[in-house]
Amino acid sequence: MKYSKIMLGAALIGATASTIFAQETLRSLAEERGRYVGAILNSEWFNNAIESQFEEIHKTQFNAVVAENEMKFDATEPNKGQFSYAKGDKMVTYAKANKMRVRGHALAWHSQVPGWVNNIRDKKQLLDVLKNHIDNVVGHWKGEVAEWDVVNEAINDDNNHGWRSNGSVWFQTIGAEFLDSAFVWAHAADPDAELCYNDYAIEWGLGQGSKAGFVVDQVKRWKQNNIPITCVGTQTHIEISHETTPQNVRALAKALAEHDVVLNITELDVGFPQGSAGSLGASDYAKQGHLYRQFMDVFLEEPNMGEFMIWGVTDAHSWLDGQQGKTQGLIYDKQYKAKPAYDSLIASLKAHPASEVKSPYKSAVTPPDSSATTDSTTTDSTATDSTVTDSSTVTPGDTSSVAPGDTSSVAPGDTSSVTPPPVTPGDSGVGIRHEAIASMELRMNLVGRTLSVAGAADAKVQVFDMRGRPVFSSVASKGSVDLSGLSNGLYVVRVRDGARSLERRVALR
Repeated sequence: MKYSKIMLGAALIGATASTIFAQETLRSLAEERGRYVGAILNSEWFNNAIESQFEEIHKTQFNAVVAENEMKFDATEPNKGQFSYAKGDKMVTYAKANKMRVRGHALAWHSQVPGWVNNIRDKKQLLDVLKNHIDNVVGHWKGEVAEWDVVNEAINDDNNHGWRSNGSVWFQTIGAEFLDSAFVWAHAADPDAELCYNDYAIEWGLGQGSKAGFVVDQVKRWKQNNIPITCVGTQTHIEISHETTPQNVRALAKALAEHDVVLNITELDVGFPQGSAGSLGASDYAKQGHLYRQFMDVFLEEPNMGEFMIWGVTDAHSWLDGQQGKTQGLIYDKQYKAKPAYDSLIASLKAHPASEVKSPYKSAVTPPDSSATTDSTTTDSTATDSTVTDSSTVTPGDTSSVAPGDTSSVAPGDTSSVTPPPVTPGDSGVGIRHEAIASMELRMNLVGRTLSVAGAADAKVQVFDMRGRPVFSSVASKGSVDLSGLSNGLYVVRVRDGARSLERRVALR
């Protein structure tokens, strides 16, 4: 059964219409530029205690991932010689399925070390413990974790910076040689992994006696001594008042480039003073967005920067309120609505043409060991689905016929900058993706606000706004779903049944 223009103020826009739109998510724009933009998986995700919107946004908007806590020493070796990989494996499996680059955080750190380690006071014994830990943890994820924070936060916070002594069992028992050894052992365990030194407050500038200056000096020494360091991570947990920080990051990137070392932004958030959430207005969030954009501008303009990692996705799950005395520091609010910071990052990416952005990586599209990401679906270029493929303007009462696949005009509210929906792993984002089962195929029809689904008994229906954010989800258990709760506008509907999926643009009026 064929439909011409659908009456009652709703249109189903066909598959070929998607070919005239460029996908514009943080992820797709970053991949075009050979860069990685990522965010942590919060501990709530690992414990299956997070909203469904979180994962949908995460895998749609980001192409790199790091665990909030689940790969640290106390999580991976809680008891001597007894390793726990289940949660880390969960993240690696997720990353493979969604073609994401994995960061490992962190191997040698003075904090979140189990008590049995802190009780060791013999140098040789502790060196053996550190080597065994690195051998096992890095070896377990060899070829799957692209980059490790080998040493984390090992510099003190005094005005005259040196290695952290107070509170660090590594320095107190072993001395500074634990850093060199950790890099050597990590490289031996996985010669292809990028190896980083990661710290906070190195975004404060390169002035005399600065923490950043100390890092650059140590990088120079490491390189001269053939210690296999390849990258430095600047955590960059800042407040809204830190307006000079982006240019400090630029200066650090340039200084490290002289030693052929990559600088990555590894833990970014831009918070407001705690207690201020109720008084924040549009101008405050615009200022936050401006700072986020400045960081992205620097990131894209410095050729030795490769990763832009945000320490969270939504303000609903953030360490800032509980541990940092700050608030509202991420790019999605507590209701999973994108803030101006999101739009600013998109604007920065679009303002830097892919042809002008240099990357320290060969590719940001297919991360290491992506063999497990093969999509079993096939691309249907024939657009033979019997639902309407009309992309023209719908006028109530207009019954004129439109040829399937006609894209001569676009539904009201659609522009050339509209973002298509999130793309399933392995999907090119163009055309309909489906797999025929026997003689049946997935079909969807929209009449008014009722979406009918044929070819599946209990298909999952998801609706996304034009930024790829999920706004509705249901199961077509009786062959139809009511969309009357959605506001007027342009959406993308995805219907899934096992390995099969079908997508259509929808204009609701």
